Amino acid sequence: MSAQLLALLLSSTLMLSSPPLIGAAARDTLRRKSSIAVEDHDTHTLRSPDRTFSCGFHRVYKDAFTFSVWYTDDEAAVVWSANRGTPVHAWGAAATLRKDGAMVLTDYDGTVVWQADAKSAEYAQLLDTGNLVLKNSSGDVVWQSFDSPTDTFLPTQRITDASKLVSTTDQLHVPGHYTFRFSDQSMLSLIYDNANMTSVYWPDPDFMYYENNRNLYNSTRIASLDDSGEIFSSDFAKSSRVRYASDTGAGIKRRLKLDNDGNVRLYSLNNSDKKWTVSWIAEFQPCMTHGLCGPYGICHYSPAPTCSCPPGYKMRNPGNWTQGCMPIFDISCQGEQNLTFLELRNTDYWGSDQQRIEKVSREICQNVCRDDCTCKGFQYQEGNGTCYPKSLLFNGRSFPTPTVRTMYIKLPSSLDTSKLQIPQSNVLDSAPRKPVCGPISTIFTEQNPSYLHKPSQEEPKWFYFYGFIGAFFIIEVFFFTFAWFFVLRRELKSSQVWAAEEGYKMMTNHFRMYSYRELAKATEKFAHELGWGGTGVAYKGILDDDRLVVVKKLGNIRHSREEFNDELHVIARINHMNLVRIYGFCSERSHRMLVLEYAEKGSLAHILFKSKISLEWNQRFNIALGVAKGLAYLHHECLEWIIHCNLKPENILLDQDLEPKITDFGLAKLVNRSGDNQNVTRARGTIGYIAPEWISGLPITAKVDVYSYGVVLLELVSGTRVFDLVKGEDEKVHVMLKKFIKMLSYRLDREEPFWIAEFVDFRLGGEFDYSQAKALIKLSVSCLEEERKKRPTMESVVESLLSVDLAIDQ
Repeated sequence: MSAQLLALLLSSTLMLSSPPLIGAAARDTLRRKSSIAVEDHDTHTLRSPDRTFSCGFHRVYKDAFTFSVWYTDDEAAVVWSANRGTPVHAWGAAATLRKDGAMVLTDYDGTVVWQADAKSAEYAQLLDTGNLVLKNSSGDVVWQSFDSPTDTFLPTQRITDASKLVSTTDQLHVPGHYTFRFSDQSMLSLIYDNANMTSVYWPDPDFMYYENNRNLYNSTRIASLDDSGEIFSSDFAKSSRVRYASDTGAGIKRRLKLDNDGNVRLYSLNNSDKKWTVSWIAEFQPCMTHGLCGPYGICHYSPAPTCSCPPGYKMRNPGNWTQGCMPIFDISCQGEQNLTFLELRNTDYWGSDQQRIEKVSREICQNVCRDDCTCKGFQYQEGNGTCYPKSLLFNGRSFPTPTVRTMYIKLPSSLDTSKLQIPQSNVLDSAPRKPVCGPISTIFTEQNPSYLHKPSQEEPKWFYFYGFIGAFFIIEVFFFTFAWFFVLRRELKSSQVWAAEEGYKMMTNHFRMYSYRELAKATEKFAHELGWGGTGVAYKGILDDDRLVVVKKLGNIRHSREEFNDELHVIARINHMNLVRIYGFCSERSHRMLVLEYAEKGSLAHILFKSKISLEWNQRFNIALGVAKGLAYLHHECLEWIIHCNLKPENILLDQDLEPKITDFGLAKLVNRSGDNQNVTRARGTIGYIAPEWISGLPITAKVDVYSYGVVLLELVSGTRVFDLVKGEDEKVHVMLKKFIKMLSYRLDREEPFWIAEFVDFRLGGEFDYSQAKALIKLSVSCLEEERKKRPTMESVVESLLSVDLAIDQ
């Protein structure tokens, strides 16, 4: 007995002193020096305490696995994956919590496929919320899967500024082109995003934010899904602050997923049959989803959503509409060619507008597209005569709309389209189909004519009564019409005539039209001059409601009328916390003025180069981030992409809190989304800040702003003008700056620690963050690449700065 007892004690001691073994049963935690092997995926998983969620290796297709979290009742309901897009093999792969506290996923050959950003973890645990966490010896969470979601949000999971969902492709199980995140307008949005195009499609980009029941620019970007099925977001308007699931209530398992078709759906699990049902959907009209039918493809309802190619095009890859259609013809740009334009009624290709031409005939619009080889067709709005020549036919959709839209695609005359079917929707209205919860009402579509009219003896009395009311109404309408034409119209004509001539009636609904007398009073007869800008002189003023404003008075009418036209086109589409806000305009007789937001601290140029006050390092970094966000909004979030074309410290204003606001859009041009533009040749920038391709006469793209931003970054870090940095004459600035950038790149590669302290503004007295300074210099070097294709986009610049800032905070 003593020998048996000794053996039992020895066995127990060995079990306690050794790492946990990989067993057949699910475990609650994964300790240091423990692994989960892919070979044991059927038997070895982590389970949440209430058994709702499981974590382990999930088969995506034959002999390929991801390390994922899923609902235990349905293994297909994956809510998070570590290595989506890079699956591991069916043998040799393992998820391990190493002895240093780092959790890694390795493939069969030991290659690290994924690693959690934490190195002090004692154990991994799957919580009841579906959150996979790493905890240290004190029980504090040092990493969690909720901070790096894939395509699904779970109840209680916070949706923040840094988090986003990315769709998964249906066949390859890799990240797709759809994202669900907060846009630069601080609105929770669905966005189509690939290497060539970024566009918001939910909320509806054709509407203003208030028409979509949204608020702009909340101080916090936060959203969540709670246990009862209520979706909350900080940008939802008060009238619709919470979106409800159709089965609102506690005790139901849910998941908010961005599906591969680009739509966000809230799924609820039926406990009786264990099936998932959709209880809320973001976009009720599938054809509104961008990129759904690929390039040239048209989405229409027949009555289900269907993709088709327009006449003259064929499907590029049968079975895969994301690749869209391709032309079966060739239109050469060499010499003249007989062309025709095929009419597609109630059809639009959203975006990729080369320009917007107002109040023209269809023939003029057609000639503009005919003369431009890059134009693939034009959209024409009957009634208001608005013309949109397009360089790319993308986001095609066909369905009746309140505003009649007709698309005309360019085809060779030799192509016979008479027998080809034109994609059209066979639905009668464009109203979104929303689920109706409650009693069912029956609507009869056919009625007996005898029920529509019943003769009665009382009919003559009612006839005279309604006749009297009708006559009185006509007299009243005549009276008000007379008053308008002879009294009110005379008073308003002087201030509205030019706006009406130029088609700005719509803008007066969004901006306040000020009279010259109001602005003269506000500026004390233009006594307080602030300085000269690109298109005129600016004055400080105080409106009747005590708001401080800048009144920008444009110069000679013959030379400023077109600039005024350009600025109004641009500012009608701009609304961002890092862009100067426009309050209104004045167009009265010869006066052309803009009323702009006033920035208390003045320009960045004044504070950085002339003021005795030195900006602290964290203020400089925040300015760099804010300017990047403003430019990213112009380039990626606007309904039509906008290039600033003249970014420099003088055009960056600072408010009371030193929040940057980009101003002076006099040189900005609206460009198409493909990047090519033939209409910015007249724009001129400032020596030292303009990109090399501008001087070379190449087409202007958004990358010119990226170049200018790189120069501004150098000046922010060094506190010195670029002219003083490179010490060259005007015509040699680019040559000298190119050499200077090469020198910076060389030093960055050599990891020399001391030169950065010498480069940073000496007025900081060494009080700066070394990692941030190095990151800003490195980012500036990439922005100042000679070849524009190598420069980053402003969206990626924002992401880089946020990642640096986040790393410093941690």
